[in-house]
Amino acid sequence: MIKFFRKIRQKLLSQNRITQYLAYAIGEIFLVVVGILIALQVNTWNEERKFNNESLKLIQEINSEFTDNGTVLNERITDLENANNYVRTVLGFINVDQDEIQKTNMDSIISKSLKYGNYNPANSSIKELISSGRLNLVRDPSLKKNLFKWLQLLEDADEDFKNQDMQATTLLIPYLYKHIAMQNLNTYNNLGVDHKSALFNGDYYEVFKDLEFENLYQGKLFWNNEMLNHYKSLDTLALEIIHQTQ
Repeated sequence: MIKFFRKIRQKLLSQNRITQYLAYAIGEIFLVVVGILIALQVNTWNEERKFNNESLKLIQEINSEFTDNGTVLNERITDLENANNYVRTVLGFINVDQDEIQKTNMDSIISKSLKYGNYNPANSSIKELISSGRLNLVRDPSLKKNLFKWLQLLEDADEDFKNQDMQATTLLIPYLYKHIAMQNLNTYNNLGVDHKSALFNGDYYEVFKDLEFENLYQGKLFWNNEMLNHYKSLDTLALEIIHQTQ
């Protein structure tokens, strides 16, 4: 094609047709420029298509991740709410009559009141997105804001868990070790323990009159509620992110 254009120019020059030569040269330049612009536009279209495909794939991954995260989170919320009910039940027996305590299965109630668990959702899509510097793949500014908010709320919830765990392992559990039989509690924890301790008669009366015991359970109730509040905020945010990525 280039040789063809060159022959035309040479023919025009040999015929001393300068005006036609210049017009043709300008036209040829115009065609070259148009060709370059078309090539650039095609390249832009290809890059845009590639970007859209990557963005769509990422959005789908985030949606799938948060759908699974929401399921696990609801389980954690339910578990924590159930544990909180047992914590309140324990506190309801503080300083009551001995007969009332003895006719209640305190081993079971206390065992179930001690349960709590951390929430560790899958965040590979978000972390990969941030670490790779590809945040521009998330075009919705509201979604981008919610993803960062999600990570911040997770940090807050994890901090609550650490406080709860510290309170339980350094204060509450050591107290229970001294005053009741942990073997009795383990008969309700699927640990294969099928009989209660011969060293503890199951009398919780003195325990439920102890201010330290009451304070420990008030502390447990406080941190359980802190965790629940953050978990429920995470649940609300997860639902919003799922909606934004549909």
